[in-house]
Amino acid sequence: MRVLFIYPNIDTQIGFNYGVASLSAVLRQKGHETALISLNEKLGPIPSDEELLEQIKAFSPDIVGFSCVTTQFKHAERIARLVKDKLGTPTIAGGVHATMVPAEVLRTAVFDYACVGEAEEALPELLETIQGGGDFTHVGNIWAAKDFAIYTNKVRPFPDITGLPQKDYSIFDFQQLIDAKEGWVGLMAGRGCPYRCTYCFNHQIVERYRHDTGLPVGKLNYIRRHPVGDVIAEIEYLLENYERIKMFIFDDDVFTLNRQYVLDFCEQYRKAGIEVPFVVNAHVRRFDEEIAEALSGAGCRIVKFGLESGSPRVRREVLHRYMSNEAIAAAFETCRRHDLHSSAFLMIGLPTETRDELLETVQLLATSMPGRFRWSVFFPFPGTQAYDIAKKSGAIDEEKMAGLDNFFSESCLDFGEEHNLALRKLNAAFPWYVNAASSLPCAPAYRELTSELDALRADQWERRKASISKMDWSMSEKLLSGGMRHYAVRYNRFMGVDSDHFTRESE
Repeated sequence: MRVLFIYPNIDTQIGFNYGVASLSAVLRQKGHETALISLNEKLGPIPSDEELLEQIKAFSPDIVGFSCVTTQFKHAERIARLVKDKLGTPTIAGGVHATMVPAEVLRTAVFDYACVGEAEEALPELLETIQGGGDFTHVGNIWAAKDFAIYTNKVRPFPDITGLPQKDYSIFDFQQLIDAKEGWVGLMAGRGCPYRCTYCFNHQIVERYRHDTGLPVGKLNYIRRHPVGDVIAEIEYLLENYERIKMFIFDDDVFTLNRQYVLDFCEQYRKAGIEVPFVVNAHVRRFDEEIAEALSGAGCRIVKFGLESGSPRVRREVLHRYMSNEAIAAAFETCRRHDLHSSAFLMIGLPTETRDELLETVQLLATSMPGRFRWSVFFPFPGTQAYDIAKKSGAIDEEKMAGLDNFFSESCLDFGEEHNLALRKLNAAFPWYVNAASSLPCAPAYRELTSELDALRADQWERRKASISKMDWSMSEKLLSGGMRHYAVRYNRFMGVDSDHFTRESE
């Protein structure tokens, strides 16, 4: 069969879809033909409906598959409606959104199927069933809409990823992706995460698989890793077949979860003579001197930690992230001792978060001084515990939530006029607030700037906000000329970077 994937990724960052790449490899191995339409304005103009239909008709698919997260579902739904109305081609939705709310997806009446969970075994079986004229309403992991009814099915056990073929990079214009991301290439050494953070879908997926398979959590085989040798072979394949790769970034939820795996990987990476540096995600509680030393010795450049909030209460009660501010600061210090650049992930606009707790996040960064920090605005993904918490608080603006297609620009929670305005200011000038709260020599200058921002009324802020980015750059240039350390926005709009780092990189 001919399978066309559509990956809507509009008005957000450039992405590589691991799921589509894996599914394409599996389907091609089984004799199916695959193609992809990847929609991101940074990779090329978004086609009109007429142009999109022509692209779809040119491939003449037997089924069109959509992979998307909640913030992109409105785009998937619109395109699927176009496909159904104009072409009548069967459609299937997959990805996180379809996994979390499959009935909602099917009730749109533009998707014939929704895939719940991982699809490497389910999708080939569905295609074979359709092709053979069998009963497609009983395929594990697949929910189906037929004759105004929704047919639900249990998930099957997680697939053994060690038996999967290497991801199909050719389905993407992968060299274009590399160049658009300035040489940064994403990898995944494994799947699964043992933590149960409320804003993440992991806990809900685990619960569904536990319920449907009847297996205890410990026997689900949710946390899986590709053998180190296979990961090295994939890296070598990429280096042999593509150009201008400058950095590998491992997108595993927690790369440092298994100590022995990390040590083995670092040893083999070093022995293979791979000179391209890499980036990993770590957890404060799964990071220590031995792991830091191994990563540094193998060529790791950046270690990223998910903190989300500087407020112990918010981390504990709202996010279920159990770590102390002292442990967070210690992790950054360990990175510094081993010449590893550290990065912190943060969220603002969290349910029940107060103004003082926002400032706790600012203060944690100002005192622990990570190499960089990246912030986003909390988005209540349906099906997560954090969604339930936000819903219970009464803060979700449903209309605004439906209109968002990213989790960077603004909040869909309503905290009241004063707090909403404070969030918009922090979102626009986060590094200024961190600099102002720090003990750096630049702090007095930034305290003056943030005091000015804090005093602005909403109408005054609307006139001022467009100038923040330009002012951040000019302020940074002035401080650089005077040799003064500070954080400034670099690399993307929502990342504050220590000037010691980006000046070294420019040199």
